[in-house]
Amino acid sequence: MTTLRLPPRRTAALTALAAALLAVPAAIAAPRGNPETKSLPPTANPGYLLGYPSPTYQWHGCTATATRSTLAARVPGAPPLAKGNHQGAVQFTPRLGAPYMSWQVKRGWTICGVQAAVVLENPDVDSLLLAEVGYTSGRQRGSTARDGRETILVPIKRGAIGYQDFAKFEGKTFTIDRIQDVAVFVKRTR
Repeated sequence: MTTLRLPPRRTAALTALAAALLAVPAAIAAPRGNPETKSLPPTANPGYLLGYPSPTYQWHGCTATATRSTLAARVPGAPPLAKGNHQGAVQFTPRLGAPYMSWQVKRGWTICGVQAAVVLENPDVDSLLLAEVGYTSGRQRGSTARDGRETILVPIKRGAIGYQDFAKFEGKTFTIDRIQDVAVFVKRTR
């Protein structure tokens, strides 16, 4: 695994952004057909910006979660990973190489969706952004990118964040630089 070394200016900016996100609401400008509450397949909404870099209460209509951190170094100032309320429902396999994390539900469970706390980057912005985004998965198992190159794009609409300090992030599309944590939302099968 290679460690991403940021220039001190970018590291300081990332730390400041992580601390500032404490004030950002959990769901940024959630639309009416909110994917947090709407029943959707686990392949829906990859790259959907959720804001604060911690799992939401529900995703795709499910509230049972299992969480795990990747083996990547934590971003300074990032919130600690919240323990899922059904940790035993999912088996996680963290790796030093790609895919950096894989997950599989245990018998009697199915995956509703996945969220990830990620570090976002855009070449036109001089700092990174730590945020929670929708990720994709199968119903029984999933993983981060098999070759380690994330292809999920995260568009941030103008006015979506609504804080002046974050205006430089709005109206742009970001790539995932690295994944910090994964939250798998599950439900019991009948």
